[in-house]
Amino acid sequence: MDSITLTRSDGTPVGPLLGPETVDFTKLSDLSELWGSATIPIGTYTSASIVLDYTSVAEGGSSVIAVMVNGLPQKATVVDSAGKAVKVANGNVLQTVNVILDPAGQLIVPATYATTSAQRLAIDFNLAASTASVNMTTNPATVTVKPYLTVGVAASDQKLIRVRGPLINSSVSLGTYTVYTRPFLDEADNFGLLSLFVDANTIYTTNGVVTTGTPGITQLSQSSAGTTMTAAYTTFEPTVTPNATAGKFHAKYVIAGSTLEDPYTSGLEGDVVSRTGNSLKVRGSTLQLYTGGTTGTSIYNTADATVTLGPATKPVTADDTTLTNLDYNSVAVGQHIVVRGIYTAPSTGVVDIDATNSKYANTGSLRLISTHLWGSLLSSSAGGLSMNLQTINNWPVSAFTFAGNGTSAATDPVATAFTVNSGALAVPVTTVGDPLWIDGRVAPFGSAPPDFGATAISSEASVPASLQIHWTTGTKTAFPVLGPTNLSINLTNTSTAVIRIGPESIALASLPASPAFTVVPQAGIASAVPGVFLFTPRFSYGDPTAVVAAGCVTACAGIHVFSVFGTFATDLTTALATTGALQLEARGTYNRATNTFSASSVDVVL
Repeated sequence: MDSITLTRSDGTPVGPLLGPETVDFTKLSDLSELWGSATIPIGTYTSASIVLDYTSVAEGGSSVIAVMVNGLPQKATVVDSAGKAVKVANGNVLQTVNVILDPAGQLIVPATYATTSAQRLAIDFNLAASTASVNMTTNPATVTVKPYLTVGVAASDQKLIRVRGPLINSSVSLGTYTVYTRPFLDEADNFGLLSLFVDANTIYTTNGVVTTGTPGITQLSQSSAGTTMTAAYTTFEPTVTPNATAGKFHAKYVIAGSTLEDPYTSGLEGDVVSRTGNSLKVRGSTLQLYTGGTTGTSIYNTADATVTLGPATKPVTADDTTLTNLDYNSVAVGQHIVVRGIYTAPSTGVVDIDATNSKYANTGSLRLISTHLWGSLLSSSAGGLSMNLQTINNWPVSAFTFAGNGTSAATDPVATAFTVNSGALAVPVTTVGDPLWIDGRVAPFGSAPPDFGATAISSEASVPASLQIHWTTGTKTAFPVLGPTNLSINLTNTSTAVIRIGPESIALASLPASPAFTVVPQAGIASAVPGVFLFTPRFSYGDPTAVVAAGCVTACAGIHVFSVFGTFATDLTTALATTGALQLEARGTYNRATNTFSASSVDVVL
C-alpha cells in the first residue's frame, strides 16, 4: 500500500499514511488491522485515494499474486484490463483507486485534540471484486486486476481487530496495557499510542508461556518496555456517549515477545502437507524476515518450504489453555503452523527453516494455529463424527500425505472417512452428504484416530458466503429489479455466476432456480446474521480505474459508497443508464433449503 490521500470538502488533500506498508490482503478476510494517524487537520473529508504498488519481485518489488493450479500455488502474471502492466510510474507498477465517501457518512474531524473525538475510518479491500479475470491457459496464469476498495467511517464491530506494536507500559490493577501502534510488518514507525483492555478471559502467549487473566497481564507487565512486541486480537466497544466516537479495544488474546517475533529468528506460516521424521513440508507459506529497516520483508513461497523440528524445539504453543504438554510431535500433517527459526537463503529455490534450537539457543519455536476443514457428513454420534474430507485450509485433500499421523500405518487418516472428535459440540446437520465446516487442530503426530479435534462446527447456512457474477461485457440491464430492499440478477452473458462458501463453489446454473436475493437489515452495529461481518458503508458501485479530473471535489469519478441500500439502488440505476456492470460481489449467507442469499454487503464493478 504505497499511499493514502484524503480530500477535504474544500479540495485540500491530506496524506495520513507516512510511508509504504506491506500488506497481506489475504489475511484481512478474517480480521482487521489497526493503523492510526494524528496528523489529520480538522474538516469534512469527502473522498480517499489509495495507491497500490503491484511491482513484482522480478521487477525489484515484493508484490505477489498467486493462484491455485492443480492444487499447487503458482505466481501469476498481473495485467490490467487492456492486458498490459497495470501502470508504470517511476519504475513501479502502481494503481490508484479513488473512493467517494457516503454523503451520509463522511469523515468529520472536529476542532479538538481530545482522544474522545478519535475518528475511525475503515478501508476494505475486496479481493473477489478486484479480480476481473484469471486466464489459466497461460503459463504462468494471468490475473487481470481492477483493485476494488471501499472506505467508510465505521468498521465492523464483530470482526477481530489486530493491534500490533511495542509495549509501553501495563497495569495489572486496571487490566490495561499500552502500545505504540505499529501495523502490518512495520519495524520502525509508531502511529500513536493505544491502551488496550483485558479481562479474566483474555489469553496470553508471551515468550512461549500460555496464561489467562491476571497471570497473563502480570507476566506482560514484567516484560521489557520498548522492545517487547505485542499483537492483540481485539473487539471494539463504542462509547455510549452520543457526541463521542472513541471506545474500548478489548483483547481476546495476546501474542507477545519471542512468540510473536524477534530480531534473531525468521518466521514462516503455512500448512503442513507431509511429515517425514522431523522434517515438515509446508505449502502456501509466507516467510517473514527481520531486515532492520523500516518495513519487514514478507515473501510468499510458491514452492514448498522445509521446516526441521526436534526434541529441543521449544516452546510449542497454541492460543488455547486447554492444550497442555505440547511438543514437536504435536505437529501433524494438515496442521496450520507459525514457526520461528534460522532461515537459510535457498540455493535450490526451497526455503528452509531450522527450528531445532541446535545451531543457537532459543532460535526454534512453534505455534499451532486453528485449521479449517470442509467436507460432507458421513455419520455422527455422541462426541464424534466421520466426514468425507474435501479440503484443509482450502487446499484439496489430495495435497496431503497423512502417513505417520496414525498410531500405525493401518490407522493413518483416510480422507473419505476422516474422523473428528466433536466433544460437547453439537453437529448442526444430520443428513448424510450435508456440507460441514470445522475449525480445530489436527491430532498429534502418531496419535490418530480420531484424526482431528474440533473447536467449532458450522453448517452451510451459517458460514459467510460470496455471490460472484462476471459479465463478459458491460451490461446495463444487469439488475432487472433494483429496489429499496432487494434486487434480481440478469445471468445473460455471464462468464462466472457462482456462490462461494470457503472452498465450496455452487454454480447458479446448477440450482433449480436463481436464488432469492435479500438484503440483511442494518441493526445498529450488529449483524442480523451470525458470522457475517457488516461494514459501513455496506454498498458500493463504480469503476476503480476511473481517472479523477484535476481539482474535482464533488461528483468525481471512482467508487461510490453508501450505508443505505435504497440510496445505493437509486444512484446505481442512474449510473447504469450510461455505463454497464462488469462484476457483482455480494457477501452474506446462503440457505440452500430456501435457495436464498441474504446479503450484508453489495459491490458492483462498472
